[in-house]
Amino acid sequence: MEIHLLKYTKACCIALLLMFSLIANNTEARGSFRGVTEIEGNEFEVGEQFVVSYKLAAKGSYSLNNPQFSISEADFKGLEIVKQGQDRSFSFGFGDNSVFTYKYVLKASKPGSFTIPSVTIKMNGKSYPTQSKKVTIVKKAKETGVKGDLMVQLKPNKTSVYVGEPIRYDLHWYSSYQAQGFQLKELPKFDGFVVKSIEAKTKIKLKTINGKRYLTGKSYSFILTPIKSGIIKLPQVKGDIYLTTGRGFFQQTEVREISSEKLSLTVKPLPTPPDGTLEPVLMGNFKLKTTFDKKELNVNDAVTIKLIISGSGNLNDLNDLSINYPSAFETLPPSVKNNVKTDLSGIHGSKTFEFVAIPRQPGKFTIPPITLSAFNPQKKEYYSLKSNPVTIQVNGAASLDANPYVSSGGQDVEIQGSDIRYINTVKKLSTEKKSDYTSSLFQYLLITISVLTFLFGTFAFKKRLLSNSEIKINKKAKANRVAKKHLKDAQKELSGDKNKFYELVDNALNNYLLGKLMIEQSQLKQETITEELKKQNINESLIQETLKVSKDCKMARFSPLVLAPNEMFTKAEKVINELENQLK
Repeated sequence: MEIHLLKYTKACCIALLLMFSLIANNTEARGSFRGVTEIEGNEFEVGEQFVVSYKLAAKGSYSLNNPQFSISEADFKGLEIVKQGQDRSFSFGFGDNSVFTYKYVLKASKPGSFTIPSVTIKMNGKSYPTQSKKVTIVKKAKETGVKGDLMVQLKPNKTSVYVGEPIRYDLHWYSSYQAQGFQLKELPKFDGFVVKSIEAKTKIKLKTINGKRYLTGKSYSFILTPIKSGIIKLPQVKGDIYLTTGRGFFQQTEVREISSEKLSLTVKPLPTPPDGTLEPVLMGNFKLKTTFDKKELNVNDAVTIKLIISGSGNLNDLNDLSINYPSAFETLPPSVKNNVKTDLSGIHGSKTFEFVAIPRQPGKFTIPPITLSAFNPQKKEYYSLKSNPVTIQVNGAASLDANPYVSSGGQDVEIQGSDIRYINTVKKLSTEKKSDYTSSLFQYLLITISVLTFLFGTFAFKKRLLSNSEIKINKKAKANRVAKKHLKDAQKELSGDKNKFYELVDNALNNYLLGKLMIEQSQLKQETITEELKKQNINESLIQETLKVSKDCKMARFSPLVLAPNEMFTKAEKVINELENQLK
Protein backbone atom coordinates (compact mmCIF):
# COMPACT_ATOMS: atom_id res chain seq x y z
CA MET A 1 0.00 0.00 0.00
CA GLU A 2 2.83 2.37 0.96
CA ILE A 3 4.73 1.48 -2.24
CA HIS A 4 1.69 2.39 -4.37
CA LEU A 5 1.31 5.67 -2.47
CA LEU A 6 4.98 6.57 -3.03
CA LYS A 7 4.66 5.78 -6.75
CA TYR A 8 1.51 7.90 -6.98
CA THR A 9 3.18 10.85 -5.17
CA LYS A 10 6.24 10.60 -7.42
CA ALA A 11 4.07 10.59 -10.54
CA CYS A 12 2.18 13.68 -9.32
CA CYS A 13 5.43 15.57 -8.66
CA ILE A 14 6.76 14.71 -12.12
CA ALA A 15 3.48 15.86 -13.69
CA LEU A 16 3.60 19.14 -11.76
CA LEU A 17 7.23 19.73 -12.78
CA LEU A 18 6.35 19.08 -16.42
CA MET A 19 3.37 21.45 -16.17
CA PHE A 20 5.48 24.27 -14.67
CA SER A 21 8.14 23.64 -17.31
CA LEU A 22 5.54 23.99 -20.06
CA ILE A 23 4.19 27.19 -18.43
CA ALA A 24 7.70 28.62 -18.20
CA ASN A 25 8.37 27.88 -21.85
CA ASN A 26 5.07 29.33 -23.06
CA THR A 27 4.33 32.30 -20.80
CA GLU A 28 6.35 34.68 -22.96
CA ALA A 29 3.89 33.96 -25.75
CA ARG A 30 0.95 34.57 -23.42
CA GLY A 31 2.40 37.68 -21.82
CA SER A 32 2.09 40.91 -23.81
CA PHE A 33 4.89 43.47 -24.01
CA ARG A 34 4.88 47.15 -24.97
CA GLY A 35 7.34 50.00 -25.20
CA VAL A 36 6.77 52.99 -22.90
CA THR A 37 8.34 56.46 -22.62
CA GLU A 38 8.20 58.03 -19.14
CA ILE A 39 9.30 61.52 -18.06
CA GLU A 40 9.24 62.92 -14.53
CA GLY A 41 7.21 66.01 -15.44
CA ASN A 42 6.66 68.03 -18.61
CA GLU A 43 8.26 71.39 -17.77
CA PHE A 44 11.74 72.12 -16.45
CA GLU A 45 13.99 75.13 -15.93
CA VAL A 46 17.15 75.87 -17.91
CA GLY A 47 19.98 73.80 -16.39
CA GLU A 48 17.63 71.57 -14.39
CA GLN A 49 18.28 67.85 -14.76
CA PHE A 50 15.41 65.50 -15.55
CA VAL A 51 15.07 61.78 -16.21
CA VAL A 52 13.68 60.09 -19.34
CA SER A 53 13.00 56.36 -19.03
CA TYR A 54 12.42 54.00 -21.96
CA LYS A 55 10.74 50.85 -20.66
CA LEU A 56 9.66 47.49 -21.95
CA ALA A 57 6.59 46.74 -19.87
CA ALA A 58 5.06 43.28 -19.53
CA LYS A 59 1.43 42.56 -18.83
CA GLY A 60 0.32 39.14 -17.68
CA SER A 61 2.51 36.20 -16.72
CA TYR A 62 5.95 35.86 -18.25
CA SER A 63 9.13 33.86 -17.78
CA LEU A 64 12.28 34.83 -19.68
CA ASN A 65 15.54 32.93 -19.59
CA ASN A 66 18.55 35.14 -20.44
CA PRO A 67 16.66 37.48 -22.81
CA GLN A 68 18.70 39.61 -25.19
CA PHE A 69 17.85 43.34 -25.18
CA SER A 70 18.92 46.18 -27.42
CA ILE A 71 17.74 49.79 -27.81
CA SER A 72 18.04 52.17 -30.74
CA GLU A 73 19.98 55.38 -30.23
CA ALA A 74 17.94 58.38 -29.14
CA ASP A 75 18.71 61.73 -30.76
CA PHE A 76 17.92 64.43 -28.19
CA LYS A 77 18.18 67.56 -30.33
CA GLY A 78 18.91 70.67 -28.26
CA LEU A 79 19.31 68.67 -25.03
CA GLU A 80 22.48 67.58 -23.27
CA ILE A 81 22.88 63.98 -22.03
CA VAL A 82 24.32 64.12 -18.50
CA LYS A 83 24.41 60.34 -18.05
CA GLN A 84 22.68 57.18 -19.27
CA GLY A 85 22.41 53.52 -18.39
CA GLN A 86 20.41 50.31 -18.27
CA ASP A 87 18.33 49.23 -15.29
CA ARG A 88 16.94 45.66 -15.27
CA SER A 89 16.14 43.11 -12.59
CA PHE A 90 13.54 40.34 -12.79
CA SER A 91 13.10 36.59 -13.08
CA PHE A 92 9.42 35.65 -13.18
CA GLY A 93 6.44 37.94 -12.75
CA PHE A 94 2.72 38.42 -12.86
CA GLY A 95 0.77 41.63 -13.57
CA ASP A 96 2.07 44.84 -15.14
CA ASN A 97 5.84 45.04 -14.61
CA SER A 98 8.87 46.68 -16.13
CA VAL A 99 11.02 44.05 -17.82
CA PHE A 100 13.70 46.38 -19.17
CA THR A 101 14.48 50.06 -18.46
CA TYR A 102 17.01 52.39 -20.05
CA LYS A 103 17.39 55.83 -18.46
CA TYR A 104 18.75 59.15 -19.69
CA VAL A 105 19.47 62.12 -17.44
CA LEU A 106 19.10 65.28 -19.56
CA LYS A 107 19.27 69.05 -19.23
CA ALA A 108 18.80 72.05 -21.53
CA SER A 109 20.86 75.21 -21.89
CA LYS A 110 18.12 77.39 -23.39
CA PRO A 111 14.33 77.70 -23.13
CA GLY A 112 11.96 76.26 -25.74
CA SER A 113 9.88 73.24 -26.64
CA PHE A 114 11.85 70.03 -27.20
CA THR A 115 10.89 66.58 -28.48
CA ILE A 116 11.82 63.45 -26.58
CA PRO A 117 12.13 60.99 -29.48
CA SER A 118 10.68 57.50 -29.64
CA VAL A 119 13.05 54.54 -29.65
CA THR A 120 12.73 50.84 -30.48
CA ILE A 121 13.46 48.23 -27.85
CA LYS A 122 14.30 44.75 -29.14
CA MET A 123 13.93 41.57 -27.13
CA ASN A 124 14.90 38.21 -28.59
CA GLY A 125 14.54 39.55 -32.12
CA LYS A 126 11.13 41.24 -31.65
CA SER A 127 10.73 45.05 -31.84
CA TYR A 128 8.69 47.19 -29.44
CA PRO A 129 8.51 50.94 -30.27
CA THR A 130 8.01 53.59 -27.57
CA GLN A 131 6.24 56.97 -27.92
CA SER A 132 7.67 60.44 -28.57
CA LYS A 133 6.82 63.18 -26.06
CA LYS A 134 7.39 66.90 -25.63
CA VAL A 135 8.91 68.87 -22.76
CA THR A 136 8.96 72.61 -22.20
CA ILE A 137 12.10 74.33 -20.93
CA VAL A 138 11.57 77.70 -19.26
CA LYS A 139 13.92 80.37 -17.99
CA LYS A 140 15.18 79.92 -14.46
CA ALA A 141 12.59 81.60 -12.28
CA LYS A 142 13.54 84.58 -10.17
CA GLU A 143 12.01 83.82 -6.81
CA THR A 144 10.66 87.17 -5.61
CA GLY A 145 8.15 87.88 -2.88
CA VAL A 146 8.65 84.49 -1.22
CA LYS A 147 8.48 84.95 2.55
CA GLY A 148 7.19 83.16 5.60
CA ASP A 149 6.81 79.41 5.95
CA LEU A 150 3.81 78.71 3.69
CA MET A 151 2.60 80.56 0.63
CA VAL A 152 1.07 80.23 -2.84
CA GLN A 153 1.82 82.58 -5.77
CA LEU A 154 0.41 83.36 -9.22
CA LYS A 155 3.39 84.13 -11.46
CA PRO A 156 2.84 85.75 -14.91
CA ASN A 157 5.17 85.33 -17.88
CA LYS A 158 4.53 88.99 -18.89
CA THR A 159 3.96 92.23 -17.01
CA SER A 160 1.35 93.71 -19.39
CA VAL A 161 -0.53 92.65 -22.52
CA TYR A 162 -2.79 93.98 -25.27
CA VAL A 163 -6.45 93.06 -25.61
CA GLY A 164 -6.55 89.61 -27.22
CA GLU A 165 -2.91 88.79 -26.36
CA PRO A 166 -2.61 85.56 -24.32
CA ILE A 167 -0.73 85.62 -21.01
CA ARG A 168 0.25 82.67 -18.84
CA TYR A 169 0.00 82.52 -15.05
CA ASP A 170 1.67 79.66 -13.14
CA LEU A 171 0.46 78.69 -9.69
CA HIS A 172 3.43 77.87 -7.39
CA TRP A 173 3.37 76.86 -3.74
CA TYR A 174 6.17 77.03 -1.16
CA SER A 175 6.64 75.30 2.19
CA SER A 176 9.53 75.45 4.65
CA TYR A 177 8.03 72.35 6.31
CA GLN A 178 7.92 68.79 5.03
CA ALA A 179 5.03 68.86 2.54
CA GLN A 180 3.29 66.28 0.36
CA GLY A 181 1.64 68.71 -2.04
CA PHE A 182 -0.98 71.40 -2.64
CA GLN A 183 -4.58 71.18 -3.84
CA LEU A 184 -6.92 73.95 -5.02
CA LYS A 185 -10.28 74.28 -3.32
CA GLU A 186 -11.80 75.31 -6.64
CA LEU A 187 -10.58 76.74 -9.93
CA PRO A 188 -10.43 80.56 -9.77
CA LYS A 189 -12.81 82.63 -11.90
CA PHE A 190 -10.96 85.15 -14.04
CA ASP A 191 -13.53 87.80 -15.00
CA GLY A 192 -12.68 89.63 -18.23
CA PHE A 193 -10.71 86.74 -19.71
CA VAL A 194 -11.18 83.65 -21.83
CA VAL A 195 -9.37 81.00 -19.80
CA LYS A 196 -7.72 77.64 -20.37
CA SER A 197 -6.50 75.77 -17.30
CA ILE A 198 -3.69 73.20 -17.53
CA GLU A 199 -2.95 70.90 -14.61
CA ALA A 200 0.80 70.74 -13.97
CA LYS A 201 2.78 67.51 -14.02
CA THR A 202 5.91 68.57 -12.19
CA LYS A 203 7.68 66.98 -9.25
CA ILE A 204 8.30 68.69 -5.90
CA LYS A 205 11.66 70.49 -5.81
CA LEU A 206 13.92 71.72 -3.03
CA LYS A 207 15.08 75.34 -3.42
CA THR A 208 17.02 77.78 -1.28
CA ILE A 209 15.44 81.26 -1.38
CA ASN A 210 16.95 84.14 0.58
CA GLY A 211 18.96 81.65 2.62
CA LYS A 212 15.88 79.58 3.55
CA ARG A 213 15.13 76.09 2.22
CA TYR A 214 11.69 75.50 0.69
CA LEU A 215 9.88 72.59 -0.85
CA THR A 216 8.11 74.00 -3.91
CA GLY A 217 5.90 72.80 -6.72
CA LYS A 218 3.60 73.98 -9.49
CA SER A 219 -0.02 72.82 -9.47
CA TYR A 220 -1.68 74.70 -12.37
CA SER A 221 -1.03 76.97 -15.32
CA PHE A 222 -3.70 79.34 -16.65
CA ILE A 223 -3.65 80.73 -20.19
CA LEU A 224 -5.66 83.98 -20.05
CA THR A 225 -6.82 85.94 -23.09
CA PRO A 226 -8.14 89.39 -22.06
CA ILE A 227 -11.33 90.58 -23.77
CA LYS A 228 -11.27 94.15 -22.45
CA SER A 229 -8.68 96.82 -21.67
CA GLY A 230 -7.87 98.49 -18.35
CA ILE A 231 -6.53 97.39 -14.98
CA ILE A 232 -8.19 94.04 -14.29
CA LYS A 233 -8.14 92.55 -10.80
CA LEU A 234 -7.26 88.88 -10.53
CA PRO A 235 -8.94 86.58 -8.00
CA GLN A 236 -7.22 85.25 -4.91
CA VAL A 237 -6.33 81.59 -5.20
CA LYS A 238 -7.18 79.42 -2.20
CA GLY A 239 -6.13 75.88 -1.51
CA ASP A 240 -4.94 73.30 1.00
CA ILE A 241 -1.32 72.35 1.57
CA TYR A 242 -0.66 68.90 3.05
CA LEU A 243 2.13 68.85 5.65
CA THR A 244 3.82 65.82 7.20
CA THR A 245 4.29 65.97 10.97
CA GLY A 246 5.92 63.44 13.29
CA ARG A 247 8.11 60.49 12.38
CA GLY A 248 7.74 56.79 11.85
CA PHE A 249 4.68 55.27 13.46
CA PHE A 250 3.58 58.69 14.77
CA GLN A 251 3.71 60.38 11.36
CA GLN A 252 0.55 62.33 10.52
CA THR A 253 -0.77 64.59 7.75
CA GLU A 254 -1.83 68.11 8.67
CA VAL A 255 -3.91 70.24 6.27
CA ARG A 256 -3.54 74.01 6.23
CA GLU A 257 -5.40 76.52 4.06
CA ILE A 258 -3.32 79.15 2.26
CA SER A 259 -4.24 81.84 -0.28
CA SER A 260 -2.40 84.04 -2.76
CA GLU A 261 -2.04 87.80 -2.62
CA LYS A 262 -4.34 90.08 -4.62
CA LEU A 263 -2.93 90.89 -8.07
CA SER A 264 -3.97 92.99 -11.05
CA LEU A 265 -3.01 93.06 -14.72
CA THR A 266 -2.73 96.06 -17.02
CA VAL A 267 -4.39 95.31 -20.36
CA LYS A 268 -3.59 97.85 -23.07
CA PRO A 269 -6.00 98.73 -25.89
CA LEU A 270 -4.76 98.24 -29.44
CA PRO A 271 -3.21 101.37 -31.00
CA THR A 272 -5.17 103.24 -33.67
CA PRO A 273 -5.10 101.06 -36.81
CA PRO A 274 -3.83 102.49 -40.11
CA ASP A 275 -6.18 103.04 -43.05
CA GLY A 276 -7.19 99.84 -44.80
CA THR A 277 -7.10 97.67 -41.68
CA LEU A 278 -9.74 94.93 -41.89
CA GLU A 279 -11.83 93.42 -39.10
CA PRO A 280 -11.32 91.21 -37.21
CA VAL A 281 -7.71 92.02 -36.32
CA LEU A 282 -5.82 88.85 -35.39
CA MET A 283 -3.45 89.07 -32.43
CA GLY A 284 -0.13 87.29 -32.89
CA ASN A 285 2.35 86.13 -35.50
CA PHE A 286 0.74 84.34 -38.46
CA LYS A 287 1.27 83.15 -42.02
CA LEU A 288 -1.31 82.71 -44.79
CA LYS A 289 -1.08 79.96 -47.39
CA THR A 290 -3.41 79.33 -50.35
CA THR A 291 -3.68 76.06 -52.29
CA PHE A 292 -5.75 75.09 -55.37
CA ASP A 293 -6.41 71.51 -56.41
CA LYS A 294 -6.53 72.57 -60.09
CA LYS A 295 -5.98 75.66 -62.21
CA GLU A 296 -7.58 74.31 -65.38
CA LEU A 297 -10.95 72.58 -65.48
CA ASN A 298 -14.16 72.18 -67.47
CA VAL A 299 -17.48 73.94 -67.05
CA ASN A 300 -19.51 72.41 -64.18
CA ASP A 301 -16.42 70.79 -62.62
CA ALA A 302 -15.57 71.75 -59.03
CA VAL A 303 -12.41 73.52 -57.89
CA THR A 304 -11.31 73.40 -54.23
CA ILE A 305 -9.45 76.32 -52.69
CA LYS A 306 -7.86 76.03 -49.24
CA LEU A 307 -6.83 78.98 -47.07
CA ILE A 308 -4.52 77.95 -44.23
CA ILE A 309 -3.76 80.49 -41.47
CA SER A 310 -1.07 79.23 -39.08
CA GLY A 311 1.06 80.62 -36.29
CA SER A 312 0.91 81.59 -32.63
CA GLY A 313 -1.72 83.89 -31.17
CA ASN A 314 -5.46 84.10 -30.77
CA LEU A 315 -6.60 82.20 -33.86
CA ASN A 316 -9.92 81.51 -32.11
CA ASP A 317 -11.09 85.02 -33.10
CA LEU A 318 -11.05 84.04 -36.78
CA ASN A 319 -14.43 82.45 -37.48
CA ASP A 320 -15.39 83.56 -40.98
CA LEU A 321 -13.63 84.07 -44.31
CA SER A 322 -14.94 84.67 -47.81
CA ILE A 323 -13.57 84.77 -51.35
CA ASN A 324 -14.80 87.28 -53.90
CA TYR A 325 -15.39 84.89 -56.82
CA PRO A 326 -16.26 86.05 -60.36
CA SER A 327 -20.00 85.98 -61.06
CA ALA A 328 -19.60 82.94 -63.35
CA PHE A 329 -18.85 80.75 -60.30
CA GLU A 330 -21.39 79.08 -58.05
CA THR A 331 -20.03 78.72 -54.51
CA LEU A 332 -20.74 76.64 -51.43
CA PRO A 333 -20.24 77.69 -47.78
CA PRO A 334 -16.68 76.90 -46.60
CA SER A 335 -15.86 74.01 -44.28
CA VAL A 336 -13.50 74.86 -41.41
CA LYS A 337 -10.87 72.56 -39.90
CA ASN A 338 -9.74 73.81 -36.49
CA ASN A 339 -6.29 72.68 -35.36
CA VAL A 340 -5.75 75.32 -32.65
CA LYS A 341 -4.15 74.12 -29.40
CA THR A 342 -3.66 75.77 -26.04
CA ASP A 343 -0.75 74.49 -23.97
CA LEU A 344 2.13 75.75 -21.83
CA SER A 345 3.63 77.59 -24.81
CA GLY A 346 0.37 79.52 -25.40
CA ILE A 347 -2.21 79.40 -28.19
CA HIS A 348 -0.91 78.10 -31.51
CA GLY A 349 -1.80 75.96 -34.50
CA SER A 350 -3.75 76.50 -37.70
CA LYS A 351 -7.21 76.99 -39.17
CA THR A 352 -8.05 75.71 -42.65
CA PHE A 353 -10.96 77.14 -44.65
CA GLU A 354 -11.92 74.91 -47.59
CA PHE A 355 -13.98 76.51 -50.37
CA VAL A 356 -15.65 74.60 -53.21
CA ALA A 357 -16.66 76.56 -56.34
CA ILE A 358 -18.24 75.44 -59.63
CA PRO A 359 -17.76 77.50 -62.82
CA ARG A 360 -20.86 77.73 -65.03
CA GLN A 361 -19.25 79.66 -67.92
CA PRO A 362 -16.03 79.06 -69.87
CA GLY A 363 -13.21 81.57 -69.90
CA LYS A 364 -10.11 82.76 -68.11
CA PHE A 365 -10.91 83.97 -64.59
CA THR A 366 -8.83 85.58 -61.85
CA ILE A 367 -9.49 84.76 -58.21
CA PRO A 368 -8.59 87.96 -56.33
CA PRO A 369 -6.20 87.86 -53.35
CA ILE A 370 -7.46 87.31 -49.80
CA THR A 371 -6.34 89.90 -47.25
CA LEU A 372 -6.35 89.69 -43.44
CA SER A 373 -5.16 92.21 -40.84
CA ALA A 374 -3.15 91.30 -37.73
CA PHE A 375 -1.25 92.94 -34.89
CA ASN A 376 2.15 91.74 -33.68
CA PRO A 377 2.42 92.48 -29.92
CA GLN A 378 6.20 91.97 -29.86
CA LYS A 379 6.83 94.47 -32.65
CA LYS A 380 3.84 96.60 -31.57
CA GLU A 381 2.70 97.07 -35.16
CA TYR A 382 -0.06 96.11 -37.57
CA TYR A 383 0.65 93.96 -40.62
CA SER A 384 -1.29 92.33 -43.46
CA LEU A 385 -1.61 88.73 -44.57
CA LYS A 386 -2.22 88.60 -48.31
CA SER A 387 -2.40 85.73 -50.78
CA ASN A 388 -1.45 85.93 -54.45
CA PRO A 389 -4.15 86.23 -57.15
CA VAL A 390 -4.67 83.01 -59.10
CA THR A 391 -5.80 82.58 -62.71
CA ILE A 392 -8.12 79.67 -63.51
CA GLN A 393 -8.81 78.45 -67.06
CA VAL A 394 -12.32 77.06 -67.57
CA ASN A 395 -12.86 75.05 -70.76
CA GLY A 396 -16.00 73.84 -72.52
CA ALA A 397 -19.26 75.50 -73.50
CA ALA A 398 -21.97 76.95 -71.35
CA SER A 399 -25.25 75.02 -71.44
CA LEU A 400 -28.03 77.56 -71.83
CA ASP A 401 -31.58 76.40 -71.25
CA ALA A 402 -34.48 78.20 -72.97
CA ASN A 403 -35.30 81.27 -70.88
CA PRO A 404 -38.63 82.89 -71.83
CA TYR A 405 -39.15 86.58 -71.10
CA VAL A 406 -41.37 89.44 -72.33
CA SER A 407 -39.87 91.99 -74.71
CA SER A 408 -40.63 95.70 -74.66
CA GLY A 409 -43.15 95.15 -77.40
CA GLY A 410 -45.13 92.83 -75.17
CA GLN A 411 -44.47 89.72 -77.28
CA ASP A 412 -43.25 86.45 -75.80
CA VAL A 413 -39.77 85.47 -76.98
CA GLU A 414 -37.29 82.72 -76.20
CA ILE A 415 -33.51 82.58 -76.45
CA GLN A 416 -32.16 79.87 -78.76
CA GLY A 417 -28.39 79.91 -78.81
CA SER A 418 -27.51 83.45 -79.85
CA ASP A 419 -30.77 84.05 -81.77
CA ILE A 420 -34.07 85.46 -80.53
CA ARG A 421 -37.26 84.00 -82.00
CA TYR A 422 -40.72 85.43 -81.43
CA ILE A 423 -43.45 83.02 -80.41
CA ASN A 424 -46.66 83.19 -82.46
CA THR A 425 -49.47 83.77 -79.95
CA VAL A 426 -52.29 84.69 -82.41
CA LYS A 427 -55.33 82.52 -81.79
CA LYS A 428 -58.03 81.68 -84.37
CA LEU A 429 -61.50 83.00 -83.61
CA SER A 430 -64.27 80.46 -83.49
CA THR A 431 -67.92 81.07 -84.28
CA GLU A 432 -69.04 77.66 -83.02
CA LYS A 433 -71.89 77.70 -80.49
CA LYS A 434 -70.74 76.90 -76.92
CA SER A 435 -72.55 74.39 -74.78
CA ASP A 436 -74.83 75.70 -72.07
CA TYR A 437 -72.41 74.71 -69.24
CA THR A 438 -73.69 77.19 -66.67
CA SER A 439 -76.99 75.41 -66.28
CA SER A 440 -75.71 71.80 -66.42
CA LEU A 441 -75.88 69.14 -63.69
CA PHE A 442 -72.10 68.74 -63.94
CA GLN A 443 -71.66 72.30 -62.67
CA TYR A 444 -73.63 71.60 -59.46
CA LEU A 445 -71.71 68.39 -58.89
CA LEU A 446 -68.37 70.22 -59.08
CA ILE A 447 -69.56 72.93 -56.65
CA THR A 448 -70.72 70.29 -54.14
CA ILE A 449 -67.37 68.42 -54.31
CA SER A 450 -65.46 71.71 -53.83
CA VAL A 451 -67.48 72.66 -50.72
CA LEU A 452 -67.03 69.20 -49.18
CA THR A 453 -63.27 69.28 -49.89
CA PHE A 454 -62.98 72.70 -48.23
CA LEU A 455 -64.86 71.55 -45.11
CA PHE A 456 -62.74 68.38 -44.82
CA GLY A 457 -59.50 70.39 -45.22
CA THR A 458 -60.57 72.87 -42.52
CA PHE A 459 -61.38 70.02 -40.10
CA ALA A 460 -58.04 68.27 -40.79
CA PHE A 461 -56.09 71.52 -40.31
CA LYS A 462 -57.78 72.22 -36.96
CA LYS A 463 -57.00 68.68 -35.84
CA ARG A 464 -53.37 69.16 -36.86
CA LEU A 465 -53.19 72.36 -34.79
CA LEU A 466 -54.71 70.52 -31.86
CA SER A 467 -52.12 67.76 -32.31
CA ASN A 468 -49.23 70.24 -32.16
CA SER A 469 -50.74 71.80 -29.05
CA GLU A 470 -51.01 68.40 -27.40
CA ILE A 471 -47.36 67.68 -28.25
CA LYS A 472 -46.28 70.91 -26.54
CA ILE A 473 -48.38 70.10 -23.46
CA ASN A 474 -46.78 66.63 -23.27
CA LYS A 475 -43.30 68.16 -23.57
CA LYS A 476 -44.16 70.60 -20.78
CA ALA A 477 -45.25 67.77 -18.51
CA LYS A 478 -42.09 65.75 -19.21
CA ALA A 479 -39.62 68.69 -19.10
CA ASN A 480 -38.47 68.11 -15.52
CA ARG A 481 -38.07 64.36 -16.05
CA VAL A 482 -35.99 64.89 -19.23
CA ALA A 483 -33.81 67.49 -17.49
CA LYS A 484 -33.13 65.13 -14.57
CA LYS A 485 -32.09 62.38 -17.01
CA HIS A 486 -29.55 64.71 -18.66
CA LEU A 487 -28.25 65.78 -15.24
CA LYS A 488 -27.90 62.15 -14.18
CA ASP A 489 -25.85 61.43 -17.33
CA ALA A 490 -23.78 64.57 -16.69
CA GLN A 491 -23.03 63.44 -13.13
CA LYS A 492 -21.40 60.30 -14.53
CA GLU A 493 -18.99 62.51 -16.54
CA LEU A 494 -17.87 64.65 -13.56
CA SER A 495 -14.55 62.83 -13.40
CA GLY A 496 -14.50 61.96 -17.10
CA ASP A 497 -14.95 63.90 -20.33
CA LYS A 498 -15.40 67.57 -19.31
CA ASN A 499 -16.70 68.64 -22.75
CA LYS A 500 -19.33 65.89 -22.59
CA PHE A 501 -20.22 66.98 -19.04
CA TYR A 502 -20.85 70.63 -19.99
CA GLU A 503 -22.80 69.54 -23.09
CA LEU A 504 -25.11 67.37 -20.99
CA VAL A 505 -25.66 70.11 -18.38
CA ASP A 506 -26.38 72.59 -21.18
CA ASN A 507 -28.83 70.13 -22.78
CA ALA A 508 -30.57 69.60 -19.43
CA LEU A 509 -31.28 73.32 -19.01
CA ASN A 510 -32.13 73.90 -22.69
CA ASN A 511 -34.59 70.99 -22.90
CA TYR A 512 -36.22 72.05 -19.65
CA LEU A 513 -36.78 75.60 -20.96
CA LEU A 514 -38.01 74.34 -24.35
CA GLY A 515 -40.57 72.10 -22.67
CA LYS A 516 -41.72 74.34 -19.83
CA LEU A 517 -41.95 77.53 -21.88
CA MET A 518 -43.40 75.64 -24.90
CA ILE A 519 -41.08 77.40 -27.36
CA GLU A 520 -39.28 76.17 -30.48
CA GLN A 521 -35.54 75.49 -30.75
CA SER A 522 -35.13 78.60 -32.94
CA GLN A 523 -36.60 80.72 -30.11
CA LEU A 524 -34.03 79.56 -27.56
CA LYS A 525 -32.45 83.00 -27.16
CA GLN A 526 -31.82 85.15 -24.10
CA GLU A 527 -34.44 87.72 -25.13
CA THR A 528 -37.15 85.09 -25.68
CA ILE A 529 -36.31 83.21 -22.47
CA THR A 530 -36.40 86.44 -20.44
CA GLU A 531 -39.72 87.50 -21.99
CA GLU A 532 -41.38 84.11 -21.42
CA LEU A 533 -40.14 83.81 -17.83
CA LYS A 534 -41.39 87.31 -17.02
CA LYS A 535 -44.81 86.33 -18.39
CA GLN A 536 -44.80 83.52 -15.82
CA ASN A 537 -43.94 86.03 -13.02
CA ILE A 538 -40.55 84.44 -12.30
CA ASN A 539 -38.26 86.39 -9.94
CA GLU A 540 -35.76 88.64 -11.73
CA SER A 541 -32.86 87.15 -9.75
CA LEU A 542 -33.81 83.63 -10.88
CA ILE A 543 -34.14 84.79 -14.50
CA GLN A 544 -30.62 86.27 -14.40
CA GLU A 545 -29.21 83.16 -12.72
CA THR A 546 -30.84 80.98 -15.41
CA LEU A 547 -29.29 83.05 -18.20
CA LYS A 548 -25.89 83.03 -16.46
CA VAL A 549 -25.81 79.26 -15.99
CA SER A 550 -26.81 78.77 -19.65
CA LYS A 551 -24.13 81.21 -20.82
CA ASP A 552 -21.42 79.67 -18.60
CA CYS A 553 -22.17 76.19 -19.96
CA LYS A 554 -21.86 77.37 -23.55
CA MET A 555 -18.65 79.27 -22.78
CA ALA A 556 -17.18 76.16 -21.17
CA ARG A 557 -18.10 74.06 -24.24
CA PHE A 558 -16.83 76.41 -26.94
CA SER A 559 -14.50 79.02 -25.39
CA PRO A 560 -12.60 76.94 -22.78
CA LEU A 561 -13.71 79.13 -19.87
CA VAL A 562 -12.57 77.77 -16.53
CA LEU A 563 -15.56 76.53 -14.52
CA ALA A 564 -15.58 74.04 -11.67
CA PRO A 565 -17.70 71.06 -12.85
CA ASN A 566 -19.13 70.33 -9.39
CA GLU A 567 -20.17 73.95 -8.92
CA MET A 568 -21.71 74.12 -12.40
CA PHE A 569 -23.69 70.92 -11.79
CA THR A 570 -25.00 72.24 -8.45
CA LYS A 571 -26.01 75.58 -9.98
CA ALA A 572 -27.83 73.99 -12.93
CA GLU A 573 -29.69 71.56 -10.67
CA LYS A 574 -30.66 74.39 -8.30
CA VAL A 575 -31.91 76.61 -11.14
CA ILE A 576 -34.05 73.82 -12.62
CA ASN A 577 -35.53 72.96 -9.20
CA GLU A 578 -36.36 76.62 -8.43
CA LEU A 579 -37.93 77.10 -11.87
CA GLU A 580 -39.98 73.95 -11.33
CA ASN A 581 -41.33 75.41 -8.08
CA GLN A 582 -42.27 78.77 -9.63
CA LEU A 583 -43.47 77.82 -13.11
CA LYS A 584 -47.12 76.90 -13.56
